[in-house]
Amino acid sequence: MNSLEPRSIFLISAIFRVGLILYGEWQDAHMEVRYTDVDYIVFSDAASLMASGHSPYKRTTYRYSPLLAFLLIPNSFISRSWGKFLFSASDLFVGLFIRIILKQRKVPDHLCTYSMLIWLFNPFTFTIGTRGNCEPIVCAMILWIIICLINADSRSDKKQKMITENAKNETERLTTKLKG
Repeated sequence: MNSLEPRSIFLISAIFRVGLILYGEWQDAHMEVRYTDVDYIVFSDAASLMASGHSPYKRTTYRYSPLLAFLLIPNSFISRSWGKFLFSASDLFVGLFIRIILKQRKVPDHLCTYSMLIWLFNPFTFTIGTRGNCEPIVCAMILWIIICLINADSRSDKKQKMITENAKNETERLTTKLKG
């Protein structure tokens, strides 16, 4: 199990995704069937409109949040694949968040690693982001919210224990003072 270090898994998974994005660009340019998701073209067009100061909704089939178009503005001036890299990075965060949640729930380390592997190397999940679908952002946001809720709950438990302990100590102090 030592050969399956999380850092190595993330690195290999990231390289794999970069390779798929680059392959997708080649396939789009050289083959009849495109690798890129049709919606990605709609997202990119909307981002271009936003970059030029217009509403993303001028793109006739754009029906998403303007925040998505805003996130993809760099498609217009950095690279047309910017969004694919963003979505793939979000997919990597999903793998990380799965591991974090499981570790917080005290799941054995090897199961945390296997769960992360199942996500990061699942053909269904890695293809979604590399083709330009924004679903990995949604998944990452949901898991991040779950992590925040778990952390808030554990802090709440610690605060409650501290309050209970302080109340108990204060009660004992007052009881001792009244007896004395």
